[in-house]
Amino acid sequence: MIISKETIVAKSTELQSHVDQLMGLVGSTIEDRTPLHVVEETALRVLLDMGRTTLQILFDLLGTGDVGETVERPEGGTLRRFQDTHSRGYTSIFGEFQLERCVYGKRAGCKIESVPLDARLALPESKFSYLLQDWDQSIAMEEPFEKVGNVIQKILELDQHVDSLERMNRQMSESVEAFHMQQTTPSSETEGPILVQTADGKGVPIRRPADSTTIETHQSKSGPKPGAKKMATLASVYTIEPNVRTPAEIVEALFRQPGEPRGKSTRPRPQHKRVRASLDHVDADGNQIHGAAAVFGWLADDVAARNPASDKPIVSIMDGQDSLWNMRDVFQADVPMVDVLDLLHVTPRLWKAAHLFHAAGGSKAEKFVRERVLRVLRGEVSAVIVGLRRLATTHKLKGKKRTKLETIINYFTNNKDRMRYHEYLSAGY
Repeated sequence: MIISKETIVAKSTELQSHVDQLMGLVGSTIEDRTPLHVVEETALRVLLDMGRTTLQILFDLLGTGDVGETVERPEGGTLRRFQDTHSRGYTSIFGEFQLERCVYGKRAGCKIESVPLDARLALPESKFSYLLQDWDQSIAMEEPFEKVGNVIQKILELDQHVDSLERMNRQMSESVEAFHMQQTTPSSETEGPILVQTADGKGVPIRRPADSTTIETHQSKSGPKPGAKKMATLASVYTIEPNVRTPAEIVEALFRQPGEPRGKSTRPRPQHKRVRASLDHVDADGNQIHGAAAVFGWLADDVAARNPASDKPIVSIMDGQDSLWNMRDVFQADVPMVDVLDLLHVTPRLWKAAHLFHAAGGSKAEKFVRERVLRVLRGEVSAVIVGLRRLATTHKLKGKKRTKLETIINYFTNNKDRMRYHEYLSAGY
């Protein structure tokens, strides 16, 4: 398409009007002493209008994407242009558009096989732009779909229905397997010397079927209840450089008060971090998939591919859930590695123990935890266990409090071999 100079000038004038608006905003703000938050809000609206104008100009200049009466297919054969254009919606972060496009097929009335404008702009199959989908799903990772729609509407003044967001999520999920399959093993030159694997469980809320009435959820029946959760298994693999630290440095970082100066971080960045997650589900072929087995199977394969010479130390970090360690052993029973209990599953239990002897929020409880975290990091787990039992005796702990303390002690006892933190820290893990 040949675009005249006059057309370009006219379209440029439209954009310039938005720049003039922004410059005018600066002047009026100084003159009228406008609050800054009002300036930000007004500028955002002008910028959104400017973005919409930009896209509209692009669509106007590209037209219908007409490339002639016929178009040659890459695999051979000729497609002919249909007489009528076909319309499609496109929802960008700047608003909604309706695009009229030339389409091509073997003959009128047959299947559409080529849409040059869609190909030229790399448009998504759905009407939602890739950027908008990215933003929507980034929020949906943590928030319900209704909340996603509310956030986007507040920022972009763009309305999206919950069912559209749900459908978008399902459609994007269909590409996950293909995305995983195209990932290649990172080159050894870009990897760190330590290989780390982690796994954890994540509760996923179960929603009742959309076609069931509220009263149905009041029935007493076996199986998952609305509001209950299914457990997904998550795992990650990455490499990293050593980072030698002392137990005292870890404690100082954990207990640093807000506002206190931070020392310069020496923590290296993970390299090529890969993440997988899965629920128990039925795949497209009707096969029942065990989520944990699928994730740990992938984890074992990725670790093996990234350590072909078996010369990297492998660090396995998980919480104390036996099912995770047992599943790990099913797939990596003969793979030597260092087992590390996630410290963030240790510290909450020490706080619970502290509150059995001292008031919550007091300095004594904090001192109790601080001392025992340091001892745990120094490898003195057995001494901490003995000390907790001695405190239970001297304080004559009974009933529910004694039961709670025994649960904590049992956790430390069962995971003692995974709590050699002094060795891990000195090795730079």
